[in-house]
Amino acid sequence: MADGVNTMKRYFNILLSPCVVFSGIVAGIIIGTTNEELSARVAPVGDIYLSLLQACILPIMITAIISSLGRLLTTGYAFSYIGRLVFVFVAGLTLAGMLGLTSGLISRPGKGVDRSDRITMGKTIFEAEVNYEKEAHRPSDFLSFVKKIVPANIFRAVTEGQNIAVLFFSILIGIALGLIRSSSSNTTLSVIDSLYDAFLKIIGWIMYGLPFGLMCLIANQISKVGIAIILAMLKLIIIFYACAFLLLIGYSIVIWFRVRGTYIRSLLSLKETLLVALGTSSSFASIPSALRGLSRELKVEKQTADLVIPLGISLNPHGSVVHFAIAAVFISQIYGIPFGLKETSITLFGSIIAGLAASGVPGLGGLSMISLVLDPLGLPSKVAVILLAAIDPIVDPILTAVNVYGNCASTTLIAKKAV
Repeated sequence: MADGVNTMKRYFNILLSPCVVFSGIVAGIIIGTTNEELSARVAPVGDIYLSLLQACILPIMITAIISSLGRLLTTGYAFSYIGRLVFVFVAGLTLAGMLGLTSGLISRPGKGVDRSDRITMGKTIFEAEVNYEKEAHRPSDFLSFVKKIVPANIFRAVTEGQNIAVLFFSILIGIALGLIRSSSSNTTLSVIDSLYDAFLKIIGWIMYGLPFGLMCLIANQISKVGIAIILAMLKLIIIFYACAFLLLIGYSIVIWFRVRGTYIRSLLSLKETLLVALGTSSSFASIPSALRGLSRELKVEKQTADLVIPLGISLNPHGSVVHFAIAAVFISQIYGIPFGLKETSITLFGSIIAGLAASGVPGLGGLSMISLVLDPLGLPSKVAVILLAAIDPIVDPILTAVNVYGNCASTTLIAKKAV
């Protein structure tokens, strides 16, 4: 019986091999570029697969944070982690913002935009204005974002997918359980650990459908992008990807240095995480594979990974910060606004705040957080949101990969050691 189960598992594991997964990605690209009708037909399958992943994400995030915080406080190590966590998060976000800002200023994506490209951008803005008004419910200021962190009704926050509010509530529960320090709190933490393991097991089953899920999701994404707007904003897209690849290379070196072993091993251990991030464009959907790769494959402290990865997805979004910094420079150059020390400081700080704010808001609502950068500069945020939305299916996968992989690197830096 056991031999039969192991044999079946080996067959299923073939579906997770890099060649099979990559074949699914290539098939999705081909379908998306050559057959719009077929892309629309397979789109529901991709949506169902993503929903299956997301069904376990919030439970995993809640149980991971409660358990890790509770255990840290019980053992007395929590305060030694806080300093490292804050330093790594702040330093990482600042470096990401500086890279995006510097890349935009040096490459000048908004300069030299010819007349035909401006016409294409103008048409895109005109056609998208109605959708923008309907979908982009942006907050008036940063305080509105802070207000959303505290849930008035935690059950409503869970059902509506208000991830940052759920994150805040989970932190409170984890701290409370850790400070109780009784046999009942230890029993509760053990039950939460079991639930965490159960949800990871379910995610493991769902991952066998990864090649097919990625094919359907990518086909749908590619088919929605108009070639004209891609060509008009090609330079900006290239800059996004160049910055993202620089960051990914830097993160891979950090991870390799911290976990030791070979560089190839450190890359292969997180290959599934990167593929999920690229295929789903969802940082939260990548949490289970990131936790599994760090703790099981790279032997990073499980307690640290369980705490840092869910926190970092919401509070350490390097890709989003780079995105907003480059986009702000792009819009300023289109409108001929010179960049001095004041504008540079506003863009750097605003990009970090906007990146944090966008973590809890999906779709155009997240993109509209660029208003936190552009409004102080006197630039039209509405135009920026519409243009960014037009190329979002192209740039969002790589920026999601940066968000996830950056937090994997942050986890290895915060962890005391690789065991």
